Amino acid sequence: MILPARVPNGMTLLDICCKAGGASLGYYLAGFNVVGVDREPQPHYPFPFIQRDLRDLDPQWIAENFDAVAASPPCWAHSDLAFRTGREYEDFIPETRALLEASGLPFVIENVEGAPLRNPLILCGTQFDGLRVTRHRLFESNLLLTAPRPCPRRHPLHFTHDKRKAHYGRLDEWTAFVTVTGGGNSSKAAAEDAMGIPAGWMTKDEINQAIPPAYTEWIGGQLAEHLARVEVAA
Repeated sequence: MILPARVPNGMTLLDICCKAGGASLGYYLAGFNVVGVDREPQPHYPFPFIQRDLRDLDPQWIAENFDAVAASPPCWAHSDLAFRTGREYEDFIPETRALLEASGLPFVIENVEGAPLRNPLILCGTQFDGLRVTRHRLFESNLLLTAPRPCPRRHPLHFTHDKRKAHYGRLDEWTAFVTVTGGGNSSKAAAEDAMGIPAGWMTKDEINQAIPPAYTEWIGGQLAEHLARVEVAA
């Protein structure tokens, strides 16, 4: 993926635990210049990148260099992985929240269903035109966030390779909803298309960890509106 140009006069956002940048792209599309931080190298990350553990970040540095901050701390403690393996994983959410609150900036914390986020907004792919994933994700913020439209009670059937499913063979992965996980049933190309991820940017493993950029473009728009109101009032 070609590195995007800076947004002229754009606000700045720090994306912590950014991975390959699915969330970062959404914030960029909402008008932010984005810098990513992750403790692991991210060779496919398309924006300026800092390799650092979130526990080594200084909230004062964040406050002095950015207008907003987002984080997607590791979700292992609250994911299906913990349930399947029976292992205990470290929960990074409390220290992530403490860091973001200490910055004093507008913030967003993203995580999986079941994560102990405070009064989270739940987003689902069915709330966005063009997406073909459900992929529920939680978003905690010190701002009031709203969804584009309600999530339906019943979700579409997903393409499957499981012959035991009654709808096996009735759906096509290029038109139906698909499951995008490590054990998911979609091809890389279909996963990119369903998630709104530009083709050829991420590996399949990176796509499995990403969220649709449409989610954070929607949330980023609300962050940008808040910051614009604050600037006008100053």
